[in-house]
Amino acid sequence: MDLTKELLAFTDWLETNPLEPSAQTLWLHLMMIANKSGYPEWFAVANPLLQAKVGISENTLIKHRNYLIQKRRIDYKPQGKQKAGKYQIIGFTSNNEVSREVNPEVSHEAKYAVNHEVKGAALLNTLSSSASSSAYESFYAAHNRIFGFVCNPFQAQMLGKYIDEDGLEEAVVIRALERAGAASTGYNFKFITRILDDYYHSGARTVDQAKAIDDQFEARKLNAAPLQATRTPMKPRKSFAELAREG
Repeated sequence: MDLTKELLAFTDWLETNPLEPSAQTLWLHLMMIANKSGYPEWFAVANPLLQAKVGISENTLIKHRNYLIQKRRIDYKPQGKQKAGKYQIIGFTSNNEVSREVNPEVSHEAKYAVNHEVKGAALLNTLSSSASSSAYESFYAAHNRIFGFVCNPFQAQMLGKYIDEDGLEEAVVIRALERAGAASTGYNFKFITRILDDYYHSGARTVDQAKAIDDQFEARKLNAAPLQATRTPMKPRKSFAELAREG
């Protein structure tokens, strides 16, 4: 199986078979893991690893995996709750090149051998000709961009719930990461979730709504500044940075 040909074929295929950005990123990660493993017919990957790489919850992973199966881009064999499921890439350019199944122990180790992070946004920007995928960045990739390291599976699951269960756009989660990164003097995951909770309880579900809330917050600060200069000193409203240091 030729990686370059497969990626180019996938890009062409997307033009007539649009996928959600997270489904595209999932396929890309599976392809890179298969490439790192030497393209075995079947290879094992644990759910938490894929969740962390793509930046999605388990339920969302299952949804996108099922969609890729329906589209005949992958095949999947569950191995029970205690074992990593087995994946098969259904190639575009050569469906008959691979006829062996990798040793289960080898495939189990292979999923940890991918030490370089495959950023979905970077891959999609390079490969895809569609506007929807070229502008996409997962919150997992954004976390790495902003803080210089990836979020762990627990954090990825927590952030994914704001999307899957609370209905926030992924761009809203990314905006919260950026606000926390700009305001905090150190990494504070609780501060990130506090910003997201503020967005949620304020009714912000889209990034435009989140921006409007941020603009209102900044406007209140500007309006309060001249009033405080003429009034009896009052306890100032705490900034994002101050809240971060307290957290």
